[in-house]
Amino acid sequence: DHGAWPVLTVKLYVDQTGDLPLLTEEQEYFSDTLWARATERVPAPGETRLTTRAGEVCTGSVYEHMLLQQLSAFFNVGDHNCLRLEGADWNDGLDMADGTGESVAFTTLYGSNLLWLADAAEGLHQAGLPLVLAEELLLLLDRCSGADVDYEDPAAKRQVAAAFFAATRGGPSGDKTEIDVASLAADLREKGEHLLRRVREKEWIQSADGTGWFNGYYDNHGRRVEGESADGVRMTLTGQVFALMSGAATPEQVRGVIAAADAHLLDPTIGGYRLNTDFGEVKLDLGRLFGFAYGHKENGAMFSHMAVMYAYALYTRGEAVTAEKVMSMMYSAAEDFQRSRMYPGLPEYFDPQGRGVYCYLTGSASWYLLTVVTQMFGVRGRWGDLVLAPQLTAGQWGAGKTLSVRTCFGGSQLTVEYANPQGLDAGEYAIEEVLINGTVTDFEADGSAAILPAARIPAGDVVVQVQLGRARTGATYGT
Repeated sequence: DHGAWPVLTVKLYVDQTGDLPLLTEEQEYFSDTLWARATERVPAPGETRLTTRAGEVCTGSVYEHMLLQQLSAFFNVGDHNCLRLEGADWNDGLDMADGTGESVAFTTLYGSNLLWLADAAEGLHQAGLPLVLAEELLLLLDRCSGADVDYEDPAAKRQVAAAFFAATRGGPSGDKTEIDVASLAADLREKGEHLLRRVREKEWIQSADGTGWFNGYYDNHGRRVEGESADGVRMTLTGQVFALMSGAATPEQVRGVIAAADAHLLDPTIGGYRLNTDFGEVKLDLGRLFGFAYGHKENGAMFSHMAVMYAYALYTRGEAVTAEKVMSMMYSAAEDFQRSRMYPGLPEYFDPQGRGVYCYLTGSASWYLLTVVTQMFGVRGRWGDLVLAPQLTAGQWGAGKTLSVRTCFGGSQLTVEYANPQGLDAGEYAIEEVLINGTVTDFEADGSAAILPAARIPAGDVVVQVQLGRARTGATYGT
């Protein structure tokens, strides 16, 4: 999964700052003895910096680094045409299926990353910033080069990866090429949409009880991991989170996932949604996590990191009520000292008795704050512009009429106050008026949200007051 996260991080930074030039900054490449996605070893390089065949230090833009990470993964597929699991994905415990295992979950994340890189390429072009790539990347940009690989053929995709590794063995040439942005964007979009469509259409499990969920993995025997059988239901939360967050899931599938998660993964006594159902076996053709007792660590615990990512994914799909339930249950479980036995914070997971474990080893705190600010309160960036898209539920206001959040944006310290005098629920309201430091400000309406150009946000401490009113079909807010 290592190649997936840099795109999310850079996207967040660019959205918050508008700093597109970052993508064109040159960076060196790391080099060691591992080759061809760690399937081979090559002689030890003279240094840890990648060099060209001529012995010169090789550099590429930040954009090129991210592009290479996504493209090398795109062609590295298993027989079911999903990305190979290799040594694990987000779940470090899925480490025993590096032969024929596949990560359906991360197939969707890489798909959405490719779509963003297409948008970023067009953004660079519109800003007049150069986009120059290593010549060897054309081997992976088959639509740009005219090779037109059949994406429905896993073997054909693997041949592309093998050809790329063969061409770059001993180092890249160092030659650069300026690529047509329209062709590049079309290439990346076709790849991204292919991955999302593949999961949407081929990995959906429709349950007899009317719910449904996505298969998240294939094991080392090439078998689908999730589904229903005489032995019970097998379902993972990870397989659902990335399908929702990436946009792979249709609205109907989103509702099916929510129902299935409530039916098979929800356990309020331990703070929320388990990471997986009980597979009932030490599944050594998938990962060592099944060696843990069920309910501990990656084997079916209420794992805070993925639970809060589930909430984030739900918010991105407009499912505020369920998302807020996930967030509040997790918070309440940690706050209940008699059970959690921990100081304020979020643990890695809650054990079967509700005790918070590994309070120092967790990515959940940062994701929790990110979700509260950018999704629940809806204060986030879009290519440097400010977006206000709250999804606060009516109950969160309590007896008050105003809720506020304080956060950084660009070069400003924002205090955003939402007024909801009618006590409307998420999905019922839209933004009617925005005041910046007491002055009414025009904004662009995007559904029920408001977009304010970065130029309208002054530096320093800024108070943004937002009036919410009942959403009206076809209404236009602001100017």
